[in-house]
Amino acid sequence: MNIVRSTIIFVSTAFVFGSFAAPGIAADTPMTPSLQAAAIDGQIDWSRGRLIAVQDEGRYKTLDSFAREAMSAMHGREHLPGLSPMASLFEWIFNRDAYLDTPVVRLKDKGVRIHLSAHMSEAARQRIQQTGMMTLRELEDPMVQRLIGELEPSAPMVTAMRRVRNAEAVARFLDRMLRIVPSPDESADAPWYTMGELQANLPPELLAKGGMFSQLHAGLGFAVPGISQEQALRVMSPWAGLWRGWREGDASKVQSSINALAEILPTLAADGVYPASAQRTAEATYYAWGKFTWGYWLYLLGLLLAVPALVTRWRAPWVAAMTLLVIALSVHAVGIGLRWFILGRIPVANMFEAIVGSAWIGIVIALLLEFRYRTRFSLIGAHATGFLALVLAGYVVPGGGTLTTIMGILDDVMLRIHTVLIIASYALIFLAAVIAVIYLFGYYFHRNAARSAEFGGIVAVVGLALWLVIGLVFASALDATGEWVKNPKATRAFLFAAAGCVLMLSLVARPGASPRAIALLVSMFVMSLTLAIGSHGFAQGIAVIMLVGGILWTCGNLLGIVLRGQSAIGGPVPALAGAGAEFGATHDTDAIWNARKPLLAGAMPGDRIEQAATMTRGGSGGSGAVGPSSGLPRWLQHADWSHLIILNMVFVMLFVGTILGAVWADYSWGRPWGWDPKEVFALNTWIIYAILIHMRFVTKNKGLWTAWLSIAGCLMMVFNWCFVNFYIVGLHSYA
Repeated sequence: MNIVRSTIIFVSTAFVFGSFAAPGIAADTPMTPSLQAAAIDGQIDWSRGRLIAVQDEGRYKTLDSFAREAMSAMHGREHLPGLSPMASLFEWIFNRDAYLDTPVVRLKDKGVRIHLSAHMSEAARQRIQQTGMMTLRELEDPMVQRLIGELEPSAPMVTAMRRVRNAEAVARFLDRMLRIVPSPDESADAPWYTMGELQANLPPELLAKGGMFSQLHAGLGFAVPGISQEQALRVMSPWAGLWRGWREGDASKVQSSINALAEILPTLAADGVYPASAQRTAEATYYAWGKFTWGYWLYLLGLLLAVPALVTRWRAPWVAAMTLLVIALSVHAVGIGLRWFILGRIPVANMFEAIVGSAWIGIVIALLLEFRYRTRFSLIGAHATGFLALVLAGYVVPGGGTLTTIMGILDDVMLRIHTVLIIASYALIFLAAVIAVIYLFGYYFHRNAARSAEFGGIVAVVGLALWLVIGLVFASALDATGEWVKNPKATRAFLFAAAGCVLMLSLVARPGASPRAIALLVSMFVMSLTLAIGSHGFAQGIAVIMLVGGILWTCGNLLGIVLRGQSAIGGPVPALAGAGAEFGATHDTDAIWNARKPLLAGAMPGDRIEQAATMTRGGSGGSGAVGPSSGLPRWLQHADWSHLIILNMVFVMLFVGTILGAVWADYSWGRPWGWDPKEVFALNTWIIYAILIHMRFVTKNKGLWTAWLSIAGCLMMVFNWCFVNFYIVGLHSYA
């Protein structure tokens, strides 16, 4: 009953967190010009109107999706304060002039804010630089337009200025981007039309009356082919009613008009051209639920339970963590499935899709391994992988997961084979690195807990020093790119310092050398190299990682020292120091493996632990079994095996994926290998794992070498997937 009750409590908590995380209409205060729109919005049922199809950026999308993407491009959020995305769209189209002096256009890049506001008044300059929000009148100012024109040709500013131009396009021409009038042409690629372009199909006497129609953009000045005056009138009448109802605050007129448009517009399209209702409903659901990236809350809760499940070996937290993993994986799968259904292709064609999809595959593999071996290591790795993947997808990846069309060169069967294999192996690489960290913590704690805690303290102190030195290396002024300006002299100095650390390490790293000195030199090398080649943000990130990681490492070791001699089962093995060590009669891991190395971990026939040579510490329960050949507890052997199972999969998947990539390149680009940066670093990643596999045949301390090389391989993968994709130009820059 306690297990069931605990599971129910944690699952309920997870859903509460998920409800908070799942995005809805923000309960913020509407801006002054939006008060009437907010009153209308609260009375409107958008369920039909939001499913109106829009042709935009090479694909069909719902009106709701178009509204969210347009508002995000202009305002930085999917809606104006206090309004739904749909209400925000119509408010901007019908009442744009009321916002001329309201800060609604967001400038994301700090350097752009400074450059474009330098000539403005002190109040405007402070507002823009601190909040990033500019008014439409300020954006249309000739001086601002001239400054934008000066920045656009600059290579470092290309991405930043593209964002500015996109925001400007939405702010000024949103009505001309809204292509909701289908073409009667039977071709699915035929261009659709705006309401302003359809105006040319209306009877001349109606246009002569003026009113709303006189304010519409006249388009190209000729009638839309294939649409009669009667059809145009049937469409334009509810559109005029929508405009009039919105301006007058008449919610009932707005409701009837939007419903009429939702019914009439599909009738203009040829059979089979207008997107199916199920597809549009799926897209609206996908966006309304925040692309399901809020599932990271479930993974985080599961991770918080999986750690004590490993440390204590209690069944209750293991069951709760497994339950949360299944729930989180299901939420994760719903998001991927909806995206697949909407796009009509496997969603692995861009960074957002690759991160989300690869994590799901890796977590499924980890879940199967956990069901089979119940070591808790795969469980922790699975939750950590899911949490990081969905956080990156929801908050870090450029574009925010917007649904996009696929590049022609990617529309190939190899997208389903080569790409899936590669990204799945990348997820397993990160999962393996998590297990490697667990192994290293246990290894160094078991060898010398006090010294391990001291190492963590050294890393934390150097991380703090790095944070403080950043202010000396980078100037407080910002340049036009938004980056802090680095002192060239400091760059050269820290390059020499990094080289000096390497030289000293080569002299110090000898048998019997001081571990404290080695830890300090390695930390100083990381600090010096970061300051020499890293940007301001990168240096801050490394500093935080070193500081927080060092503190957690130290605290974990100190807690283990305090709890030494205590056991969750009642034996003498420490609950924290012997994390996962209680593999005796009360637990099932030994029974599952039967002291035999699993085949997936590279076992040979008859490969077993030497039972006769096994000794126990402090009792006959066998919970703290250690082998005299290694002096390490049995649980570290199991951690090493769990690690090897994943690494062997990584080695094979990377190899097959790389070969298939060469095949794809051969018939796509006419050569199997061209030394493209992505190809080179993908090969480098596989080489690290090839070295890792072979290193185990020649080293005595196999688990330790495996763990460190696994982390090195993970760092190479991260460099390949992130830095190569975003900062190094190549044929794979789209990936």
